[in-house]
Order: sequence, then C-alpha cells, then structure tokens
Amino acid sequence: MTNTSHDQGEDAPEAGIQLSQRIGAWKITMWIPFAASVGGPQELVIEPHEEADPQEVARGITSTVLRQIDTAGVWEKIQPARDLAIAGHGEIEEFRRKLAGLPKGISDEYLALLSALYVRFVNRGVRAPIHVLEVWTETKQATLKGHLRAARQRGFLTKVEGKAGGQLTDKAVETLKGIDAEQERQP
Repeated sequence: MTNTSHDQGEDAPEAGIQLSQRIGAWKITMWIPFAASVGGPQELVIEPHEEADPQEVARGITSTVLRQIDTAGVWEKIQPARDLAIAGHGEIEEFRRKLAGLPKGISDEYLALLSALYVRFVNRGVRAPIHVLEVWTETKQATLKGHLRAARQRGFLTKVEGKAGGQLTDKAVETLKGIDAEQERQP
C-alpha cells in the first residue's frame, strides 16, 4: 500500500492509496483516492509478476484470476491508513521532512524515528500498523518489516511475541532527543 498522487488529465494530482496483491502469475495494483468514501478502486492494473512462470503468463489473464481480485476487502485494509493520512497530512509531510534530514541508509536515527512512529500507531489501536507505515514512509511493507527487525536487533524497539507491538527503549528515546536537537540547530 502506497500513498500516491494520481494524475487525472489537466486536473491537479489527487492523493490516494495504491494497494498491490499477487494472484498466481499476476500482480494486481489498485488505486483508491482518499476522497472516495465508498465503492471499489478507481483504477486496476494487472501485469505479470516479476517472479511469474512465463508459461502461466503466456496463458493470459483468466476469469478465475479476475474473480479472485479482492476489491470488496480493499476498504478494510486501507481504512486505518486512509483515516490517518487524511487527518494527518501535515504530520506526514513533517515526518517525511525529518526523514529527509537524517543520514542516508539504515542509521540509528532512522530506526529510532521509524520505531517511534510504529509504536504510536500500535498504541492508537491500528490493527495493521505496517500498512500505515507504508503510507507514511512510501516504503514497501517487506522493507519496513526488515527495518523494524533491525530496530529490535539494534536495541531501539522491544519485542512482543506473536503480534504487532513493542515499546521504545531508552536508547531510542535518547536518539530521538538528538534528532530534535539537531533539527532545531538547522536553519
């Protein structure tokens, strides 16, 4: 799921969420604008998955594949991300500015900031915080899961067995204080 701007002719870009799923040899990408409150996606793209079997792709898109596309379940998946994105658009932009000011790569500062945002979503009761993190960071879920694992391994986030969660460690809190102090010094 990705927070995107979508071009519609000459109109200004429209913000929305892009959600992908894999069905057999196919990658299905759906786009839903934030402004929508009901209905399914407004755009659907079906293309061969990069790891697809060429023979399956050669058979083409079947009606079975089309029936398996879960357009009804989209709202359940995106609603928390959509609500947070709409309510906190300014917050998202501020978070992205902080990310841009950090050292490149998987730095301690990045892991502390990502952990803090993750804990915030968990504490707010977001059922799938990784979906919301994807919107906020514009980073794929698999990558984010790896980054959260690294945050736990490097001592920024505690572990909760079998479910989403954890708490910031003292190391994370101190690192976040350093980020705030550094960004205050910058013009």
